[in-house]
Amino acid sequence: MGDSTDLIRRHLEIAQDEQQRGRPVMGTLCSHVPVEILHAFDILPLRLWGQATEIGRADVLLQTYICPPVRHLMALGLSGRYDFLDGLIHTYCCDATCGLFNIWRRNRKLQFSRMVSLPYQATTEAVDYAAAEFRGLVEALAAFTGEPFSEKALTRSIRLYEEARGLLRDLYRLKQEGAPIPYSEIYRQNLLFQLLPIESFIAHCREYRPPAAAAVSIKQIRILLSGSVVADEEILERIEALGGEIVADDTCIGLRLLPGRIAENEDPLRALAAFYLERPPCASRADLPSRRRYLLSTIASAGAEAVIFIHQKFCDPHLSDHPLLKTTLEEQGIPQLQFELEGEGMTGQVQTRLEGFFEMLEGRAWS
Repeated sequence: MGDSTDLIRRHLEIAQDEQQRGRPVMGTLCSHVPVEILHAFDILPLRLWGQATEIGRADVLLQTYICPPVRHLMALGLSGRYDFLDGLIHTYCCDATCGLFNIWRRNRKLQFSRMVSLPYQATTEAVDYAAAEFRGLVEALAAFTGEPFSEKALTRSIRLYEEARGLLRDLYRLKQEGAPIPYSEIYRQNLLFQLLPIESFIAHCREYRPPAAAAVSIKQIRILLSGSVVADEEILERIEALGGEIVADDTCIGLRLLPGRIAENEDPLRALAAFYLERPPCASRADLPSRRRYLLSTIASAGAEAVIFIHQKFCDPHLSDHPLLKTTLEEQGIPQLQFELEGEGMTGQVQTRLEGFFEMLEGRAWS
């Protein structure tokens, strides 16, 4: 199939090939979209992703104080990159992506669009509500495709996605056990999980083999990465080149998508609703105590020694909970570094701050 970098480069071509074979393609903006339901209708879910060369095009429809990833997607939509989509599905998360969804829906004249509203808790009543939302999505997709809903098809789809999540969990486990897997490769595999047909992703992920171990000349410091959209591979590679070993993450495309199992001995729609509500908390959908608990438990289970927060400028949810998470880490004696990006990726300032952080960590390690 090609390596992960090549597949990411070709993901739109792959999606359009699927569409030409008669498979509808639905864009998604958030990992809480129940992709298993789309797959059960033989629809390809496609996470909208990428960076626009002319981000200023988004200023026609978005304020300039919206986070860079959303502005990039708006510019890509205006450029025609996603004109081939049959529809767009979103779940309520941050205000910026919800605004993007509504603007896109009004301006791109999609054949199908749907906002799925999920509760922020996982109580019995909340699961009931989420299951009703999922049933509404099922009815809308059945009307759009002209195909009846099949619980058997959904169960098959659930099993495929469970297998895919298991393969990704294995990559993190191998990384945490010392396998020489670059974190940038784990990032790419996480992204392909959202970009490729799930059958193709499973085949690709099964074929992946870690590179041969190389001699390490400096002490590796185990790092947890935190943020919303962390997509700058140059920064990820630089962290590990400086002596960091990114063994876990707390991001919107990463480890948060993988814990838990979908129960098989009940109504599959309700089991799916419970799974999505019980996922680890995103800053857009969680109270601070649950964010604090999740961060500390992930640090402990991965054996992380320090945390690097990479935030997008104007990302209100993650920037709002950072001060309190920083205080939590300080109370636990866990070093942390935070910086904001405005779509520029690696800069001299980012490089200098990373170098200073790792010099400090090395001093602590040898003191």
